[in-house]
Amino acid sequence: MKLNRKKINLFDVPIDSFSRLESIKFIEQKLGTLGKKPFFLTTVNAEFLFRAIMDDEVKQMLHNSNLNFADGIGILWSAKFLSLTLPKNKFFRYLIGILKFIGSLLAIIFYPKYLRKPIPERISGSDFIWDLCHLAVKKDYQIFLLGGQPTVPEQAALRLQTEIYGLKVAGTYCGSPKIEDKKKIVEMIQKAKPDILFVAYGVPAEELWLDRNLANTGAKIGIGVGGTFDFLAGRHKRAPKFFQAFGLEWLWRLILEPRRFRRQLALPRLVWKVLKYKLEN
Repeated sequence: MKLNRKKINLFDVPIDSFSRLESIKFIEQKLGTLGKKPFFLTTVNAEFLFRAIMDDEVKQMLHNSNLNFADGIGILWSAKFLSLTLPKNKFFRYLIGILKFIGSLLAIIFYPKYLRKPIPERISGSDFIWDLCHLAVKKDYQIFLLGGQPTVPEQAALRLQTEIYGLKVAGTYCGSPKIEDKKKIVEMIQKAKPDILFVAYGVPAEELWLDRNLANTGAKIGIGVGGTFDFLAGRHKRAPKFFQAFGLEWLWRLILEPRRFRRQLALPRLVWKVLKYKLEN
């Protein structure tokens, strides 16, 4: 079955409406048609989207990528709420809009299935790295892990190889997104000849790095995976399944790391921006 890219624009930022299974099928289909051009993937959460809205460089990078996954309940909710129909009359528009706004927020906890349209599910880097590694085994590809603290990418690679039989690791390196380190890192990856490149520099540094350098590394696929290496290496504990199921991993990380409070303010700011836009347009 041939799949076409299904995009939803959130404030001029393209977000793809694929399930995890559809995403892998789409990547497999497109790999054979891109020639030497690599496949660039991103996972967009509320903080990432808000940054793109405010920063033209980040927004342009998301236009350059091949797939932008919805990584977080904030993205699913935004797409759902903006798709709702409201009356044209200003008074009733605001009244019905506020009621639907409250209802959609309550659905996050009480009826999350309601939010799975137009985007069917959230796809995080921490989940999709497993899908791509299984694809690597199927295609006889090699992977490269770039980023994280010293020894973390090595530990993450060992975890992946332990759990996925036949997975080949071309190399690992902690590195940094600094401009002065670019040449050394790109040459290292070229020499290792990986097919899939996972980068963990943090959002949006890892995606901006991939946007500038992926084509020069020789890798077929590149994706930013945020804190995934830390989870794989056991440095940080991932949220319990309950939090994951309801898209509340951000809340779990905030509980464990209160210093993330400033970063998490992007979520209520995005919610307010979505509500204001829906009521006024």
